[in-house]
Amino acid sequence: MSRFLFRTTTLALAIAATACGGGGGSNNNNNDDDIGVVEPPVDERPERCLEDPMNSGYCLVWADEFSGDAIDSEKWSHEKNCTGGGNNEAQCYNDSADNSWVADDMLHIKAVREDATGPGMVDDDPNYDPEDTSGSGTYTSARLRTKNLGDWKYGRFEMRAKLPFGQGSWPAFWMLPTEWNYGGWPLSGEIDILEAVNLKVGGEDHIHGTLHYGDNWPGNVYSGEAYRIPGDLNPADDFHTYAVEWEEGEIRWYVDGDHYAIQKADGWYTTAALDNPNAPFDQTFHLILNLAVGGDWPSNVNDTGIDESAFPQEFIIDYVRVYQCTEDFETGKGCASTDGDFVYNEGTQPPQAPEGDEIAIFDGEVNAPYQWYSWSSFGSVDFEVVDAGGDYGDVGQITYNTDEGIGFFQSEATYDLSDYTYIEFDLRVLEEPADAGSAGLTFRADCIFNNGCTSGDYPLDMPALDQWTHFQIPLMELVNQGLNAESVDTPFVISPTWGNQMGAVLQVDNVRVVK
Repeated sequence: MSRFLFRTTTLALAIAATACGGGGGSNNNNNDDDIGVVEPPVDERPERCLEDPMNSGYCLVWADEFSGDAIDSEKWSHEKNCTGGGNNEAQCYNDSADNSWVADDMLHIKAVREDATGPGMVDDDPNYDPEDTSGSGTYTSARLRTKNLGDWKYGRFEMRAKLPFGQGSWPAFWMLPTEWNYGGWPLSGEIDILEAVNLKVGGEDHIHGTLHYGDNWPGNVYSGEAYRIPGDLNPADDFHTYAVEWEEGEIRWYVDGDHYAIQKADGWYTTAALDNPNAPFDQTFHLILNLAVGGDWPSNVNDTGIDESAFPQEFIIDYVRVYQCTEDFETGKGCASTDGDFVYNEGTQPPQAPEGDEIAIFDGEVNAPYQWYSWSSFGSVDFEVVDAGGDYGDVGQITYNTDEGIGFFQSEATYDLSDYTYIEFDLRVLEEPADAGSAGLTFRADCIFNNGCTSGDYPLDMPALDQWTHFQIPLMELVNQGLNAESVDTPFVISPTWGNQMGAVLQVDNVRVVK
């Protein structure tokens, strides 16, 4: 077992004494100035270092060797919830000693098959109630974090551990922002130091290192690399060391000292700060250790569902250590370790903002980055491209098989439309809704993926049947009703009057935003 030993300095005092001799007229002077005193060496370690810096320049600033008889509450707290982790996972996290404990100089996190209930919200939700039992799971497990106990920007983050195995097992060593300065997940980023799913199932032996960033769902993106330990070694058979080195503009992944992947700032972004090349990975993050069960990712690897016979499973951690670079604590640069044999993952570039005096959303076809979507509380809102004949050619045709539905053009990213003046489109009514006497149209624009702003309903008169009508809606009027023009992802939402839609058929063309 690997154990960390703090270095100590022995203070030595060497005193040279000279014996006095006499006779023969010799005179042997005993001068106190001749007594040599070796002063203790000056400790030149930076104040935050717990030991002398290594040759690389990294020094230890935080560690848990799990050498006691209990989980150190000054370093870790337990999250307690049954939210499914946003991935349809099957576990409830708790602080039971049956699911996480320290023994034999190791931290044990154990997933057990048992029905459980608990809070249906994550611990940081302002409405979180520890007594809530609205959430449920079919397994119990543990998720520990250092939030507000150990938080860092830049450094080397290292764990030595033996991973669990079996269909549905999902251990992770990862990082989340302590303050969500760029917004909710994944706008403020996520650093996955180590993840693995379904080890030993069908020979599965990969581990993964990944970054999550981009825009709110569904504009979120991720990039990372899978890695196999040389020699056909399975991470569930023995202990291995997993680490990332994170510095300004660069993150590197390691297994047993082997640098296997790198990502750089030109391959990540957050739509909350597109002018900041290092965002979102330029803020303070904390560490998380957890063992999830099931969920979307394990269900898509090798098999589906959860193999109950594989559980209980244990994630066993020998130590967790955090180092920072004494060459430059502020940027973390100057201490990189690499052998040059790694995969450079180019990541993902942010979507390009529209340019020019006009943004064509639909002109016989849906133009990127926009797509057509619909929503209905029952029934359907159907969309197809049809030949309208005459001067129009191909147009979008929307059929309402519901009384409560909308159709809309939406992009995965938000765009700044504040320099634009109008949203314009042509519309023809082929079929009126059932109650033609009270028929009308409702339009709006939204920024759904950026704090949910909306213009609210903007009423339009229903045009005469089978007649093309041009609409020009001032963007400023939508802003005055609540739209944030600097972050629009849904510039076109259309529907007949709510509750009176069934049977309506609309055609649209030349949908655009103009200056």
